[in-house]
Amino acid sequence: MYRSRSPLRLGMPHTQAGGLSEVALLAHTGDLRWRDIAAVTGVPAAHHRDAEGRPVYASFYFVDVAGFPAQGLRAFGPDDELEIVSTLVRFGRSMLDGEHRLYRPGALPAAPPDPLPPAPRVRLSNVLVCEGAGPDDLRITAPANACIEDIPSAPAEPDSYRLIREARGEGRFFPAPPGAVALWPGARSVPYPINPDRDVNGVGLVYFANYVAFMDFAERRMLEAAGIAQGALDGRTTLRRRIGFYGNAQRHDTLTVEVEAFTVDHPSHLLLHYRILRSTDGRLIAVSSAEKVLGGDGACA
Repeated sequence: MYRSRSPLRLGMPHTQAGGLSEVALLAHTGDLRWRDIAAVTGVPAAHHRDAEGRPVYASFYFVDVAGFPAQGLRAFGPDDELEIVSTLVRFGRSMLDGEHRLYRPGALPAAPPDPLPPAPRVRLSNVLVCEGAGPDDLRITAPANACIEDIPSAPAEPDSYRLIREARGEGRFFPAPPGAVALWPGARSVPYPINPDRDVNGVGLVYFANYVAFMDFAERRMLEAAGIAQGALDGRTTLRRRIGFYGNAQRHDTLTVEVEAFTVDHPSHLLLHYRILRSTDGRLIAVSSAEKVLGGDGACA
């Protein structure tokens, strides 16, 4: 297993009202993944090419944000100092997996133990792809100009691939526990027109981290309609989340975000399920489940 360590001082680009921004967290750890791929293979990730000369992109197919304390992402704020320990393995020549664990400075010795001690973490799984007919047509491949074999090999396929297959069939990653109360029957849909000037990354794909913002947009609409006060919504934060990605979209597509919501144990503790579909053809693009806590007492308006 490959490991790297990097410092991070949280500034305004990494935070939002109430603490660490989930979108910024995914963007930063996703960038660390690209840096680690470059460091091990000897070629910057953006310069990877397959045997036919097509750009190779480490597309994210699984995200798992977990291990945060009871206040969730609110545990971190502006000017906090962190040390991130990243790991990376591959399965075959096209699948990558690893974690990014967040520690306070000085929490680890110079030579971190194996296994690493528990900490808030982001797990990311990738599949190496190239574009076919366009950004909505991604095809599995491997770089021919980079030493992908230098990434340590995993003994088995990552379980993340099984998890996203199961989530695709069930429409969620974890079910509502007994006693959970639905805030509305079934799923409700919110359209999200992709913003081509903001939502697309440097290789022309809708950026994986921005899907969290799409889900936040839809959930706020639905929670407002369910009577949740704006103050409670403004202060909500993520406790844990999983996302499975099954495709991508064109920069001028409109997405349909389906949202289910439940209260669990307390009115301020929410469980949400999301399914994101491409409006042009109804194709499933992503499934996610998240636990969140509302700001204040979570009271209705």
